Amino acid sequence: MKFITKLCERLGENNKPIYTVMAIACGKGTVRPILSINKKKEAPDARKYAALRELMTEFVGVPTTLALGLIGESLAGVLAKKGSVKYKNANSVLSFLGICCAAGYFVPKFCNLAMPPIMKKLMPNYDPNSTGTKPDVVKQNQSTAVLPQQLAKPRSVNSYVYRVNVNSPYFRAGMRV
Repeated sequence: MKFITKLCERLGENNKPIYTVMAIACGKGTVRPILSINKKKEAPDARKYAALRELMTEFVGVPTTLALGLIGESLAGVLAKKGSVKYKNANSVLSFLGICCAAGYFVPKFCNLAMPPIMKKLMPNYDPNSTGTKPDVVKQNQSTAVLPQQLAKPRSVNSYVYRVNVNSPYFRAGMRV
């Protein structure tokens, strides 16, 4: 038990926000592309495109987040004297603010600038914005449409039984893995 206590104390005494964020980013950079490529309901090209996009997002996000976190840490010397408790607190807060700026603004901005040309070169024949509709979906929507003759029919005695439309947005919403 002493070993675990010593390990936790050792890890906690030099804990910076940047370490946590980089660990999360590296985890997302490996797990999210794997989950994207394993979606069986998607077309193979769509899966490849999604996995590449997730991977490229982390390739852009990791260095950007690291750089802004380190820039935030370097600004702590402006606010406090080096070696003081105030300096350590300013260091952590400014690093955290740099990471927040990276996650909230700079990573999405850089991804929006860099990703389209890179993805166009990696997958030139795939268009993610194509509006190709599947004929099965159109047939389902036509078969479940309510006709005016059906509206005029009287209700049944059992008012608790309703026909549930499984094509409604409620049933299509949610996370699919």
